[in-house]
This record gives sequence, structure tokens and C-alpha cells, in this order.
Amino acid sequence: MDIRGLGYIGIDVADIDGWHRYAELLGMMVVPEPGGLLLRIDERPFRVVVRADREAEKLAFAGWELADQAALDCAGAELAAAGCSIDVASVEDCATRRVRGLLRTTDPGGFVLELFHGPILDHELFVSPTGVSGFRTGLQGFGHIVLGTPSLAESIAFYTQVLGFRVSDFWRPGHDDVVFLRCNGRHHSLALVAAPEPALYHFMVEAITLDDVGYTLDRHHDTGTPISRGIGKHTNDQMVSFYSHSPSGFEVEFGFGGIQVDDSTWTVTEITKPSFWGHRPPATNEVGSRP
Repeated sequence: MDIRGLGYIGIDVADIDGWHRYAELLGMMVVPEPGGLLLRIDERPFRVVVRADREAEKLAFAGWELADQAALDCAGAELAAAGCSIDVASVEDCATRRVRGLLRTTDPGGFVLELFHGPILDHELFVSPTGVSGFRTGLQGFGHIVLGTPSLAESIAFYTQVLGFRVSDFWRPGHDDVVFLRCNGRHHSLALVAAPEPALYHFMVEAITLDDVGYTLDRHHDTGTPISRGIGKHTNDQMVSFYSHSPSGFEVEFGFGGIQVDDSTWTVTEITKPSFWGHRPPATNEVGSRP
């Protein structure tokens, strides 16, 4: 299967107004719609769908992009051959997602995946409300997500053997691996962590300049928005970034300068610490360590 990138994610949240303010703080364009928000960071109509849900705060779905209808048809056949359940989206569902074709399945950890092709562009210019110069997307997709899964081994097999992801590297902070997976030149579009129940640990957006990171960090300080881990540089993707607490509790990583992987030369390694320097929790904030 030829997954081209992480196209979008959907999150269910309790505090829509809080997410409106938070997304603008991050430099995203916010488009209100019935029942939620669309968050925009580039030429696509959205990269994050925020849905109002007072009962649950979670990753609602992750949208993975394929090249065209033929690739989507092949993906459906491969999922069926692997024994996965498939739901082909209706015309109305495709219109809601602004895509030409879409099917749904569920990974072994219980996360809903949407495989799609043909994003429908509205050709509206992205203009950050806070002056962020832009976000690195394009061939590298939206960014990355880190998921806690109760079925780590089965999920690794599903993403690598069925969906065609490649392992970039491992980190073993405890008894289980954290596995970093790529589907394009971005070092990882997905990381999987052993967890007792499905959970979104964080999603990452990559800005165009280091100044974008600095100014966004300053806005967090100026507005009292809680930072979970200060600025630092990761050992594996070499992203310079910081982490903040979203209104839903999970983290958002805001970074710059991640490396690009060349499949012809890359070799898998195991890192022994997540950061060269930094990424430390504030001294006044007791925050547990997450990958």
C-alpha cells in the first residue's frame, strides 16, 4: 500500500471556545462550522477537524492520503485480504471531508482510520492570525501523531505489513518500544506507544522558521498558556520544538527543522534518549514524561 502522508486528523473536544483561542495562538486559521471548527495551516481546506463532544475527548479519526482512486481501490482490496473491516464513505461523507474518495477502517488499537484521495481545494490563501510564516506540509503531509495503543505488536504489524509504513527507529524507555514510523520523507508521521487504552498523546505541526517557534513560545508565556515541555532538540528527527497543553489535555508539539529521510540510505537505529538538550518540564509544573 502506498500511503503518501498524514492528510488530516479529527479530534472530539469538550471546550470548543478554548480550542478556537488555542488554535489561533498556534497561528492556525480557524473556520467555524456547525458542531465544531476547521483548523487550517496551508492550502488545504483543513488539517484538523475539531468536533464538539461533552462526553469524550479523543482522536476521532486520522486521515491518510493516497495518490488517486486506483490506489484507494488497491488499498481497499489489501485491507479486505488482511481481514480488516471496511466502510466505503458516502457521497455526503466525502463532501464533508472535501475529498473525492474515502474509506474507513479501524487499526488493532481501536483508532479509526480514513484512507482518502483527491483533496478538494478551495484556493483560499492561508493567512496566519498571529503572523506565523507558514507550516511545512506538502509532500511530508500534515505533521505527525503519537498514539498510545493497547495492542502495540499487532499495531506495528498492521501499519508496516498492511499499510506499508517503514520503521525509522526505536526508543525503549521502559519494558516496551516506542516505534517511529514513516510513510514519506518526514522522519515519522506516526509513533506508537504501549498504553492500557487508546490515547492521543500529541500531534505535531512544523513551522517554516525557527522564529515562528520562538514567537509562538512567547505568545504562550504572554497569555499564560501552559507549556508542558520547554524548547529542545530531538535526537531522532532533530526537530527543535516545544510542547504545550491543549485545552483537551493532550500535548501539541510546535517545531522547526526536522530532517528528511532518504529511504535509499536510511538505517534503523535505537535512540537512548529523546532529546539532545531541552524539552524539560517547567520547574513549577509536574508533568509526566511522554514520547
